[in-house]
Amino acid sequence: MLVHLAPRADEFVALLAKRLPERTLRHSISVANFIGGIAEQAGVDRDDAITAGLLHDMFKATKAHELLAAAERYEIPITPIQREKPMLLHGAVAAEEARRNLGVTSDGVYEAMFWHTTGRAGLGRVGLALYFCDFAEPLRTMPESAEARARLASDGFIPALLYVAERKVEHVRAKYTVDPATEAFFGWLQQEYR
Repeated sequence: MLVHLAPRADEFVALLAKRLPERTLRHSISVANFIGGIAEQAGVDRDDAITAGLLHDMFKATKAHELLAAAERYEIPITPIQREKPMLLHGAVAAEEARRNLGVTSDGVYEAMFWHTTGRAGLGRVGLALYFCDFAEPLRTMPESAEARARLASDGFIPALLYVAERKVEHVRAKYTVDPATEAFFGWLQQEYR
């Protein structure tokens, strides 16, 4: 497992084991292993990638009112859509927690964790890799996740990332109001990489 090669990984896994249900813990470790394995292909530092993969969902099991309270405490601007669906804040709160209380200083890790759910225009490479790996990690059994992994193997990182972004936007548009950051991210990806 690549996870244990990264600095502080064992410490982070122990912390997550106390905070997360087993399924979310397994997902986080799987994302970290997957992103660590594609770090070179995605053009990112392996240790940063693994740290972001491990910690991105550390607030995933947090109740809605607690996420809102944590976002307010950390002075994270809350959009109307996030007030309606506070789970969208779990990445932002995790990023702030990692920076303020866990001593994670990498700006790339912070940004990746903060925006891993919605994306944002101009997202850096660690963020792009986490966005992709969160959807496509090997424990995900959806056919679209398997297809994303197949495209990564056959076509490379950017085409596979574009596939994931298209699937995610289609899914959200069909069920929910799309966060403006997601629309901006999708538009930026289309301009930047098509």
